[in-house]
Amino acid sequence: MSAPNNEAVAGRAATTHSWPQYGDRDTMPNSMSGSLDANPFVGEGGAYNSVRPAYPDEAVAALIDAARSGRGVNAPGRDGPLRAADIGAGTGKMSELLVRGGLLVDAVEPSDAMRSQASSVEGVRWHDGVAEDTGLPNGLYDIVVFAQSWHWMDPERAGLEAARILAPGGVLGIVWNQMAVSIPWVHRLTRIMRSGDVHRPDRPPTPGGNFAPMTLTQVAWEDRMTPEEILTLGTTRSSYIRSSEAGRARMQENLRWYLYDHLGYAPGEQVTIPYATLVWLTHL
Repeated sequence: MSAPNNEAVAGRAATTHSWPQYGDRDTMPNSMSGSLDANPFVGEGGAYNSVRPAYPDEAVAALIDAARSGRGVNAPGRDGPLRAADIGAGTGKMSELLVRGGLLVDAVEPSDAMRSQASSVEGVRWHDGVAEDTGLPNGLYDIVVFAQSWHWMDPERAGLEAARILAPGGVLGIVWNQMAVSIPWVHRLTRIMRSGDVHRPDRPPTPGGNFAPMTLTQVAWEDRMTPEEILTLGTTRSSYIRSSEAGRARMQENLRWYLYDHLGYAPGEQVTIPYATLVWLTHL
């Protein structure tokens, strides 16, 4: 079957400029660490890289264009490839896309479980560290990126650390991929998964470090998954990883009911899921 016909499906990779109001999201810890309480992804079961979506081309291009413009204005004589620091890099989804765009990337990720899923990509160097203390050198990077990770950080300390490692005029990029919860059936899906996909465009991030006011680019696009892949996607959510065995089983059972019985998808059938990517940009 197709997506429920009472709702419009977002167009692929179309930049948008408005957003509905969302409800409250789960409270997140203030920093990443090696404990399951603060960083549940130390206990991720190994499916994250295979089922979490990547980022649309327009979102990656916005990051690269901002980094290139920043260097051109502030360091016109500086040669060599653009350099990026990908903080809270997870399995390296953003790092790989930035490398494909010609950048050299230092990826910082505290979770062994996440780093172990990363592909070996030339141009990406991996570091065990956290946003508030990356261990990276001063003033080296044209752009520091937080892709799907900023909500885990202490914004004041992470911003100060980003400012320390950025070159003069360097760019800070904060990116969120989230299902388009303005569509009722998608909103219900995220509620069942407790995905917390409700980062709002009227609430810009507030990093420390005396950055300029944030600007926002929004990109609407679609992902396609089978119901079985969506069930696996649910197991990569922090709420699932932290839950009891009974809570995990209940979430999976509710998802199976919603996908197969309520929405009527057959096993192996493609489900088109509307997404929206928020790209927040600022500079020193």
